[in-house]
Amino acid sequence: QVIFNMILGFLLGWKRKIRRLRKKWDRLREKALTKDEPLRGVALEKLDSIENELKTLEEKKLSRIDRARISKEVEITLSEIKALLKAKPEELAQITRPVVQQEVHE
Repeated sequence: QVIFNMILGFLLGWKRKIRRLRKKWDRLREKALTKDEPLRGVALEKLDSIENELKTLEEKKLSRIDRARISKEVEITLSEIKALLKAKPEELAQITRPVVQQEVHE
């Protein structure tokens, strides 16, 4: 029974979710490094901002509510980055242009 609970905890536990998020982050980072510059810069910037949240999930003892909130934010941002990396060149022009305009205004 104890071994069964350990296996069940491993398969359905919190640490597994964090490992899955980290794996997804790693794969998206590898894909971002293969892209050309305007897209690469935007994707890597977003991935770097998520990395701090992933480290927080991995290293700190958080309440269940905080863990759920942070992990959901990471999941949403990772899905946005995935869509960004899959976007066609015409769509990328619309996405990257507002970022450049924001930097000019600041």
